[in-house]
Amino acid sequence: MKELIYSKIKEYDPQLDDFEISYSNHPLLLDDVIMSYKGRNKLAKSERIRELTYEVLNNLLLIKNESVEYVKFVVVRYDVTSRLFVFAEDYSKVFFDFTFPTENNSEYN
Repeated sequence: MKELIYSKIKEYDPQLDDFEISYSNHPLLLDDVIMSYKGRNKLAKSERIRELTYEVLNNLLLIKNESVEYVKFVVVRYDVTSRLFVFAEDYSKVFFDFTFPTENNSEYN
């Protein structure tokens, strides 16, 4: 499974070279994830975080339009960056990814 995830990430972003992944292999009900991001968007304290959660929410809604019921998350870490990749339940497709805001990444503050 790990090799499949690495290959799909490299296919999605060929510029990624040296990175580590974390995943639980637990499918997440897309409706629950959408509900969570609606809440995160309402609770966002900065405009940048509100924009990020809104963008994620829109992408999740697009996935739902494809009649997808479950997704899986994979966290990719490299340098001081963490990105969350949203995969199909069987890891056959990366739907989208986004970069986690960090203290070192001032554009998110």
